[in-house]
Amino acid sequence: MPLPARLELGKETYLVYKTGIPFYDAARLIGVAHLFFGTASAEVEDKGNYWEVSGVGIKRDEQQVLWIINRLNPTKTERKLFQKDGVFLWKEFAEFFSERDVANRKGSREKLKAEYDVALQIGTRGIDPLSKYEVLAPRSTGEILKQFKAPFQEVAVATLGRAFAASVRSFTKRQREEIYILPVFRERFVISGFLEYERSFVHASGGWVAAVWAALSILLDLTTKRLPVIDFAYTREAKAPTGQPIFSDSGYLGLGKLCIYWWNGVKEGKQETLNLLHNFREFLENTSGQNTHEQVQALARHVAAFIANPNAEALTKMEQLKARILANSQTQQVIGGTVARRLLGRGEHLREVKAMLQLDLPEVPWQISEALAKALGFDEGGWMNQFTRLENTPNFSQFIQQVERIISRGCYREQQEKGQQPNIREAMIRAHDLANTLRGIGSALQDEKAFRAWKAIFLLDVLSRARMRTEGSSEQTGEGEARELSEEG
Repeated sequence: MPLPARLELGKETYLVYKTGIPFYDAARLIGVAHLFFGTASAEVEDKGNYWEVSGVGIKRDEQQVLWIINRLNPTKTERKLFQKDGVFLWKEFAEFFSERDVANRKGSREKLKAEYDVALQIGTRGIDPLSKYEVLAPRSTGEILKQFKAPFQEVAVATLGRAFAASVRSFTKRQREEIYILPVFRERFVISGFLEYERSFVHASGGWVAAVWAALSILLDLTTKRLPVIDFAYTREAKAPTGQPIFSDSGYLGLGKLCIYWWNGVKEGKQETLNLLHNFREFLENTSGQNTHEQVQALARHVAAFIANPNAEALTKMEQLKARILANSQTQQVIGGTVARRLLGRGEHLREVKAMLQLDLPEVPWQISEALAKALGFDEGGWMNQFTRLENTPNFSQFIQQVERIISRGCYREQQEKGQQPNIREAMIRAHDLANTLRGIGSALQDEKAFRAWKAIFLLDVLSRARMRTEGSSEQTGEGEARELSEEG
């Protein structure tokens, strides 16, 4: 009996030519992949001036496409891009995107709006403002409109891709800002199934913080899909409360460092990397409300700055603000204080922060930070003054002196707490022995930048171990924080 004939699966290939407009291009690429392959696998390869999208041909469910479009609350015009007289335009789409010669691509032309990328908005701005110079001087020439058009097939896939964009909003008394972002991928990748991630973000600390939070959230939600994201394309409009446009821009968010750090963690299976990013996301998510304390909002801004571009300055600001939030939590309720305490609250988080900085920094001696945290805990009201002196030390030698002084006082207080006969000499010897551990790493911290980064990590480690006593509470947390913990159950 002869063997059955080999089953050949038909492969389809479609081309998406680049325009150089980041968000518009990202939307069209994602739109083509989902239009033709849906939940099946689509292989995408960058060919220079175009992307090649290929995969096994499948029978697509047009209702699934329309369901995705409905996320946008589409206009009648946008709905008509996909159907004519109740018939889905599969043939027109397939012929258009499979045609390699752009000159032979046919289709009625439709208007492009700012929603596809603000570079395409009606007016004097655009991708080719000099092609008709009259629009640059509308008052003298009378030319006030400039409209961009593209074949309806291009507008349709851009609409479909736009339905996968994350919406980022921020509101102030002066303006209302709305940003849409989409992931941008490496030269070659495979999309399998829908791009599923959280799509709505609003943060009290501003649009940039919300955008970084959105990008971070998208990366973590795409972890299991192992898609090599290299950055995010965005389009943004800012308007006055009256609806009057203030400014608009588009381009890339510039989060390449974050994407590389995340992708290396995904490829190497480093759970510590993902845990740190989850810690950042938890903080930004739980501080997004309008009632968040001002200091916590300021901390969120520096957290976003560090995520986007890891550096010693942002990390130092994070440490300083966290310390002051914890100090304020001792005497008043600080909305967001609990989640601020959890920010970088574990040793593994701080080790990963050091990896993000890409600096060759020595490890933090846990015995020293533990002893320092314990010593600060004995000073109910004045620990912040001692902590500030540590923050203000200009070099490593003075830092060691201050650490030794605080630990010796803590050892003396510990003797008193235990009912022992206080022995200042014994306390000083113990503190000196501990400080010698630090002296051994001094040669690695002669550079000012390295010292500042290491000091911030060290002090954050101390804060993660410290349990400050508060009046009227048997727990070693601030009153406001204890109240928040009880509310969280």
